[in-house]
Amino acid sequence: MPYYKCKLIDERGKYFIKREFAESKDFLINKYEDSDKKLVSIKRAILSDFSKIELFKTKIKVDDFLLFNQKLIVLLRSGISFPKALSTIIDNMKDGNFKSVLMGILKDIENGIQISDAFESKLLPYNNIYRATLLAGERSGQLDSVLERFNVYLEKVSNLRKKIISSLSYPVVLLVFMFAMVMLILLYAIPKFKEFYQDFGSKLPGITRAFIGFAEFLKTNIWLIIIGLIIIYMILKFIEKRNNNIVIFDYLKLKLPFIGNLILENNLAVFSRTLSILISGGITIPESSEIAVKTFTNKYLLKKTKNISEEIKRGRLLSDVLSEIVFIPPIMIEVIKMGESSGKLIDVLEKNSDFIESSIDTRINSLISLIEPVIIIILGLVIAFLLISIYLPIFSSIKVIK
Repeated sequence: MPYYKCKLIDERGKYFIKREFAESKDFLINKYEDSDKKLVSIKRAILSDFSKIELFKTKIKVDDFLLFNQKLIVLLRSGISFPKALSTIIDNMKDGNFKSVLMGILKDIENGIQISDAFESKLLPYNNIYRATLLAGERSGQLDSVLERFNVYLEKVSNLRKKIISSLSYPVVLLVFMFAMVMLILLYAIPKFKEFYQDFGSKLPGITRAFIGFAEFLKTNIWLIIIGLIIIYMILKFIEKRNNNIVIFDYLKLKLPFIGNLILENNLAVFSRTLSILISGGITIPESSEIAVKTFTNKYLLKKTKNISEEIKRGRLLSDVLSEIVFIPPIMIEVIKMGESSGKLIDVLEKNSDFIESSIDTRINSLISLIEPVIIIILGLVIAFLLISIYLPIFSSIKVIK
């Protein structure tokens, strides 16, 4: 979807510029048709200031955003207004990407834009959830309390993500090393041994002939194989892009042994915690669910859950809607149903997130303890196979010479 630069006028006759990420101009025209802000002009943002800020600068780090919110909470609780608190934080920041984004936000707020609308930059972590949190704080008049809950949420989600990445880094390095070593032997070592074996004149063992044949095929066709894989990848990505109902790669990720369950549980934990924080801030369940499903980083999961909000708006319970989604665990549906009947949905969603995160910890620890010896055993077997294939003809030739 492209970016658009919209010029708007509010009820007081004040003009301001707002940047929007939308499907088309018609979508934005319909959006502001019944709004108190009137759309004056709209044009595609290609080489605008917005493009320079949003497209060529890196996303703001979660840790920096977490610290910013902590400072903001302290200032708000001391009785300082939001614009003044934001200005104070900006004055004490070093020049950089984050500061320039906040300066633009402050300018928008001073021009009369609602706080939650001003924080629309895609460079901010968990942008949709943060804007909904600010909206909840504005509606309830307890912006500092709602932001504090968001900070707790952000810290837990960030720590979970860091743990998954750090835990899987070592096995990935081992696998890459094993693959690189095997490719090096196949492409460079085996051809040298072939020339050496030709001088013996004796018939090579079947395992060695097969191994040399495979090495020659790989060396001759390696670039064709790489180009072919790239073409297949591009075709599949093109199919996905042309048809939003087709999701291939993210579906395959969920089918990976062990890793697929980690991806699913991580997405469910973030979804559940997001629902909890939004509902606790006063956002309705349909609105909260609409925002929460956007936290699914896996496109297949997002596709299967995108209609949750619409179903709830028709009068159905959240637990009933989730029960029709195949990958939602039955235990999660049951605890949500209990939360709905007891009026403690927020607490239940939080505890559900804690339970899933605990399950992820257990799975990661099991994966690490299991995958290391498995990879080492596989690596040993591969090396043994390579050595046997290479040295068996030498032993056979020695027997012939004797």
